[in-house]
Amino acid sequence: MTGVFVAKLGGNALALLPDAIAAADGRPLVLVHGGGAQITALMERRGIASRWVDGRRFTDLPTLACARVALADVSDALVGELRALGREAQPFRTGELIECRRRGELGLVGEPIAIAREPLQAAWGADRVPLIAPIGRDGTSPRLLNVNADDVAAAVAIALGADELAFLSDVPGVLDEQGAVLATISASAPPTVSGGMLPKLAACSAALAGGVRSVRIGRGTEVRP
Repeated sequence: MTGVFVAKLGGNALALLPDAIAAADGRPLVLVHGGGAQITALMERRGIASRWVDGRRFTDLPTLACARVALADVSDALVGELRALGREAQPFRTGELIECRRRGELGLVGEPIAIAREPLQAAWGADRVPLIAPIGRDGTSPRLLNVNADDVAAAVAIALGADELAFLSDVPGVLDEQGAVLATISASAPPTVSGGMLPKLAACSAALAGGVRSVRIGRGTEVRP
């Protein structure tokens, strides 16, 4: 489906909603949200240590339980905020959209391999905004898996043939060594980054390779092939 705008909301997702709606500019909109800070906070309250591998969260059973609770809370808050902005949401938070292959080096973490498009199109038909939490299902078992939200956003944008994919967060874009926003970067020769920006740039590259026409990070950085 052409003309689709996919936005991944990170950081303070509630504050980013007006930007996402405005950027869609009347196009069919899909929202993918993360919840990294909320997951980490819940894990700390439960006495569970966080472990990271190249900017991705290692997930065992206690971590997955925290992720599901925290992501559901973020989803609920976004549903309420969308309603306050005059839009109704269709939440997807139990893995029903996202089929994955398991990434064993990360524990109970999945890599999207297929996205169910029909439920998204049905949500638009009911004048609802699809709101996707990054929980998927193992393609070989009923097991739920934690999925990086950037990977989900790229997979959704590819599956829908989206015109544009935007990664919105508290960060205005990709920054250089002096802290200035880089206006454009190349997916084939990206700048040196670390932490959570590593999977984000990988998702940008995947989206462009998968046919998404335009990809940007924050308000300021356009990603090109």
